[in-house]
Amino acid sequence: MIRWNGNSRKVLGLIGLGTAAGWLAISPALADQSPSDQAQPAGKVMAFAVTSMPYSLAKGADDCPDGMVWSAKDIYLNSVSPAERKRLQLAENLKEFEQKAYHTTDGRDLCDALDYPRAPQISTKGKVSYGMDLDGTKDGHETETTCAHQKFQGPDGGLVDNQTYRVFGCMSNYRGPPGESGYLESLRNSGFRDGGTTILIELMDVKDARNDSDIRVGVYNGASPMVVDPSGDKFLPYASLTMTGDKRYQAVAHGRIVDGVVTTDPVDIRTHYDEGGYQRDFNIKAARLRLQLLPNGNMKGMIAGYLDMPDVDMTPKGTKQASAEMVKYDCPSIYQAIRRYADGFKDPQTGKCTALSTAFDIEAIPAFVIHPEEAKKTAEATSPTQTR
Repeated sequence: MIRWNGNSRKVLGLIGLGTAAGWLAISPALADQSPSDQAQPAGKVMAFAVTSMPYSLAKGADDCPDGMVWSAKDIYLNSVSPAERKRLQLAENLKEFEQKAYHTTDGRDLCDALDYPRAPQISTKGKVSYGMDLDGTKDGHETETTCAHQKFQGPDGGLVDNQTYRVFGCMSNYRGPPGESGYLESLRNSGFRDGGTTILIELMDVKDARNDSDIRVGVYNGASPMVVDPSGDKFLPYASLTMTGDKRYQAVAHGRIVDGVVTTDPVDIRTHYDEGGYQRDFNIKAARLRLQLLPNGNMKGMIAGYLDMPDVDMTPKGTKQASAEMVKYDCPSIYQAIRRYADGFKDPQTGKCTALSTAFDIEAIPAFVIHPEEAKKTAEATSPTQTR
């Protein structure tokens, strides 16, 4: 069954489609809607629903010469003799093996002992990464607000900051087999199809879809699920999707379009995700968008910024190493790696950085974004008249 939000067919009746490039010639009632309560200048809107937003991870053949990130079991096995290694892997010794591998020498679960001594987690050795130049330096040197780090080279030869790639780049459940997403990325992206995650993008005040020096770009979570075809495999374009009324998940940046490519000034973006039933937020600080408008009406590109350390962290309170082992990581190792590679939003008191440069790939299809106030008006207009 196709999933429609309650206002879809009503709203579609108000909207006419423009050019194949994706213009949305919408009704005056919808054209000027924005999260702001202030009056906005008239202009056309191009709206999109995100269908995929994985981490931007380069996957060069030589990126991980030391292999994949070790789990707690791997770490423990490599700390004992070959004979002991063989003994512990016998079926009858599994309980003993897990007790030793998942706990400190004094019996604490490793996820409750995040400062437990560990060798540095295996990291990518590749020099190329996707992302953007966020700190403006040529060599990643320390600045007033950033920490020293090694910059990557982008595929186009430019400079790139993407320290999250150093943490996740050699994790098998993020890297995945050649040409495929890792399990954790697939799990997170399944939220778009399963109805748990909706992220909407609006280009507002657009006068020219090819070149416009002054537009607004909105990024919001949605309150209604994505619309898919009966098979559940394909997202349907031009669905009417209501944005959230929670202003924490609404962000609007100044932007521009040059030769069909949208870029924005930095803006803080908070997005909500469903990750296999686990609810989490991503706080992307000083986020920039670079999005290409495609001839078929779709949009693709990237969002890059600084992701708060807790949002990168895979060890929220309550995690146990037995669970972490299922996706092959060691709690202390990744916790320490995140803090070692943090390069942005330096704490002026401690001198330590609190966020990691990060990039996400974006794919999106045309949609109609219904603002909460407009959805409310439509609902009120179509509700049965109360009689006494």
